[in-house]
Amino acid sequence: MSIVITGASGSFGRGVADLLLEKISPPELILVTRNPASLAEFARRGAQVRFGDFDQPETLAQAFRGGEKMLLISTLAVGPRRQRQHRTAIEAATSAGFRHIVYTSSVGIHPKSPSLAVRDHYFTEELLRHAGPAFTFLRDSQYAEVIVTVMAPMALRTGKWIMSARDGSMAFVSKKDCVASATAVLASSGHEGAVYEITGPELYTFRQAAAIAAELGGRPIEYVEVTDDEKLAMWDAAGVPRTYDEGLKNDDGTGIWGSEEMISYERAIREGYFSICSRHVDLLTGRPARSLRDVFSANLEALN
Repeated sequence: MSIVITGASGSFGRGVADLLLEKISPPELILVTRNPASLAEFARRGAQVRFGDFDQPETLAQAFRGGEKMLLISTLAVGPRRQRQHRTAIEAATSAGFRHIVYTSSVGIHPKSPSLAVRDHYFTEELLRHAGPAFTFLRDSQYAEVIVTVMAPMALRTGKWIMSARDGSMAFVSKKDCVASATAVLASSGHEGAVYEITGPELYTFRQAAAIAAELGGRPIEYVEVTDDEKLAMWDAAGVPRTYDEGLKNDDGTGIWGSEEMISYERAIREGYFSICSRHVDLLTGRPARSLRDVFSANLEALN
């Protein structure tokens, strides 16, 4: 069965491609990207690398040709553009005759969630439920690596972990476990119609995450609760854009999220929409999910 991965030049797509090449014949793997040159190593290994751009629908018929199962990796532009991109991709995959679409969604899907990102994922899940091909939803929780390598070092530098999420909780999940779970679904059968909550093994509050960071980083961190408006003012003062614009980068090369999306996410955490913990990583991969402390321990250099 030919498997298509969209957004294949991103770290998630590359990770899945690497694992799939251990399980399937290379020509059965079709990697779709806006930057084919970045995947030359996979082409050398025998995978098919094709140009495709969700903002250029005319490119997708050729990009998806011959595909039977797709990993639709959600795009980054929160809001109407992402919804339009996902609709375009799903319509093209349906026209191309795909039998099964696996989608990287989000934990905490609910029609009343205040999270702007969740609204896009809810929209896409509803499209897929009625599109025609079989679907599988991989509802990934917040990546633990973001907590460990982005948020914790900032808190250690300033001595404060400032959140409007209060004591709402999440089961932070390692991105490696999300990649392994997606690979398991793509490389095996029997997942049609399934919804998997891809989470870590334990619920944590950000207060607890701050305590682990302080312990392992060897410096005190004060957990500070603020309102949504106070958090927005902080981001404004720091020059963080309110909405995401594709291509924006921090000085260290990391991506920039829009502050309005981040604050809506924290509100959803505060209100309990993300307090979901499952053993679906274990179910799919045959091994327990990594804990937040495990991810901290694997990235201690980020805390120095």
